[in-house]
Amino acid sequence: MRKLILVLIMLVPLILLSACTIADSNIQEKITSPNNNTSPIQGKWIIEEKIKVSEEAEVVDDSLVEEQVDTYIGREVLFNREAMVVGDDHADHPTFKLKNVNTNDYLLYKYKIKPSTLNIDSETIQVITALKKNQVFYEFVRYNQDSLFIIIDNSFYKMSKVVDEVSLEEVNRYINIERNMMSTLDTIEVKDLDSGILLGIKIPTYDEVNEIPDWQYKTIWIRSENRNITKYELDKLLVPRKNGFWIVGVDREDKTSSISDKVVAMPQFPRSDLEDVAKELEISISRLRNEPATLAVEKPTILKDILFIGNDYISIEKTEVDNKNKKTLEIYALDNIEEEKPIKLSDIIGDGDLLFNEGSQNIQSLGENVVLSESNVGLVRKNGYWILKGRVNYRQNEEELHKDFNIKAIPPQSMVSYDELGIPWDIVSTQFPGAVDVFSSPNEEIIIVVTNSQIQIYPIDNGDITSLDPIATVEIPNNASIIMSEWALGRYPDIWENEMMNQGGQIIE
Repeated sequence: MRKLILVLIMLVPLILLSACTIADSNIQEKITSPNNNTSPIQGKWIIEEKIKVSEEAEVVDDSLVEEQVDTYIGREVLFNREAMVVGDDHADHPTFKLKNVNTNDYLLYKYKIKPSTLNIDSETIQVITALKKNQVFYEFVRYNQDSLFIIIDNSFYKMSKVVDEVSLEEVNRYINIERNMMSTLDTIEVKDLDSGILLGIKIPTYDEVNEIPDWQYKTIWIRSENRNITKYELDKLLVPRKNGFWIVGVDREDKTSSISDKVVAMPQFPRSDLEDVAKELEISISRLRNEPATLAVEKPTILKDILFIGNDYISIEKTEVDNKNKKTLEIYALDNIEEEKPIKLSDIIGDGDLLFNEGSQNIQSLGENVVLSESNVGLVRKNGYWILKGRVNYRQNEEELHKDFNIKAIPPQSMVSYDELGIPWDIVSTQFPGAVDVFSSPNEEIIIVVTNSQIQIYPIDNGDITSLDPIATVEIPNNASIIMSEWALGRYPDIWENEMMNQGGQIIE
């Protein structure tokens, strides 16, 4: 048993490194020479089917869920050492980057899918990235000699080979045909674009009177109508839910001997419902007045810091000041927020207990009094996505400590309704070295790049950033972070913008 523990401890750096970024130490990589007579993929292939990786994400506008014909199905993909063609796209003298990666880590952390979704059971796969003028053109996944996937707009398409080799003449003929077809597209009417996002912002502050941390929360509304930007700011968290808008925050009760933070969530009822709410409140107050008085019980000092908030759930970090500042993670259901009862990982995803134990296995022997709890989980932002994080608390030399670990599971759509990137994080981070977070609109209209001091909005088209000069910016404090991201499409941007104004939101010049 001791030998097993020692082995696990030695593997901690490798596991943490691969879990975070699919480390280079786990990747064998090379770029083929432009003078190479062969390319890693040869011949003519047909795109056969799109792999359904999950249930379609819930969208706000019902019109977006109408069934559409996938234009990539049946298209040809050609590879020659001098050129390659993917549908309407082509690249002259492409170069290739080859990587052998851990299957589970690569698919889960970059594309948020399990290997079983692609019917892959091998521990490693080969990733082939085609480069056009040193820019990412397309990415392919090969897990055996005859099976290949192409990744288009973060979706996986299965390809089958129909010809082992193609000549440069055939490739050029195909390119010329596609160019002639594309020349007729100038007459197509462009559909109006309209999207908006509510971003929840957290700003750490300091309670100088009590000498403890505090936090301020606000909402920023960004709307893009054909890439014309409107911006509003509200000094509270405005959360869109299925039954309307809610205001969410943290109330701090400051008593002589203790301070207690309580998460509160208040639905913003229509005026027609206010009378019923007032009656219920009056009955509750009357009942409390008639109850016998109870002795006041001294409460411990508890601080609560919001990490994530969505339509139905909120994730917080709880600090027990009187217990050596012990910090734990908790997730609550908004509908039962007054109970502040933490939700277990297995209540959110299948096999949650196994995933928690698997993730924490390598840090369970770091100290004394190790505390393992399946409810010690939360959501945080990383590389443009929301990810699940677990925590193990322990004591060492009478000091209260903790270690966090990534949970190898995708947050369910009941927690995160839209969490896709129109442009991969590695491309964004390359083009914008100062980026710490990124969001892209579901209709692929804009991309929002977050830096340490700004929220920057850029136009995108067909998966490309069309200008490196932002079309709008919003200044934010250096220590601010994003804790909410909710998109509106179709008729909903108007509704959400009106609610921002009704709540007292101020336009950002």
